[in-house]
Amino acid sequence: MPQFTGAHQSALRRTVIGCRRLTGLPVVFAGPVDSAGVVLNEASGMRTGALDGLLVARDSGLGGRAVQLGKPVSVHDYSAAETISHDYDRQVSAEGLVSLVAIPVSTGRGVRAVLYGALRRRGPLGDRTIGQLSDAASALARELTRHDEELATPSTGAPTAEPTGSRGDLRSLVAEVSELATRIEDPHLSAEIATACRRLQEASRLHGRRTPGPSLSARELDVLGLASAGCRNEEIAGMLTMSITSVKAQLRSAMRKFGVHSRHAAVSAARANGLMQ
Repeated sequence: MPQFTGAHQSALRRTVIGCRRLTGLPVVFAGPVDSAGVVLNEASGMRTGALDGLLVARDSGLGGRAVQLGKPVSVHDYSAAETISHDYDRQVSAEGLVSLVAIPVSTGRGVRAVLYGALRRRGPLGDRTIGQLSDAASALARELTRHDEELATPSTGAPTAEPTGSRGDLRSLVAEVSELATRIEDPHLSAEIATACRRLQEASRLHGRRTPGPSLSARELDVLGLASAGCRNEEIAGMLTMSITSVKAQLRSAMRKFGVHSRHAAVSAARANGLMQ
């Protein structure tokens, strides 16, 4: 099983926080998968520490079944479900979770993590919510794959300078155009431009995979990830347990590294550099 690094964990954390905002679920949590099972270490909306650090074995519980099957598994009433083992009833009950879904995050190297959504009442989570979680799991799988590839790429020594008109200029141009797209009132035209920018970003990343660009700290990525989801500074501060002043400082730091002057441009630049999906 490939190593789950700090970059992998940061991506997992951003996914959990972003999914809770996107779906409106009261609880979203997740954990990486290792040889023993799923280690629950990221959560948003928990009221207790009952599930913190819990190891869900590969052959147990909802998460273990999702790992075994390689597809989402849901239950409408956890305590009465007959399709799963009940090794973790005490912890789930202590948190008050009743209806849950577990979605495996699968890459070419197997199931790397499990993403959970939960309600504190009986009833289905709904196809739309499960679809949103599944889409987020797919996006996370792509990001984990990219980090795996970066770890597998051997260092080639000191970087060489990029000539004018190279990938560095392309990154800046894509960031500028992406920001302009947010100002266009025609939603269809704005969407088309955004799609074209994403294609340019991917082409740039593949063309110059080994070309180093600005790097962001895990905290800067967390803040930018929530900013990209439309969160205000106050919301970001609450979700990440930071002060608003610290949130603003992280945004300014990211903007300074990319040489841009707005959070939208910083998000676009981070994507253009392959740091975010």
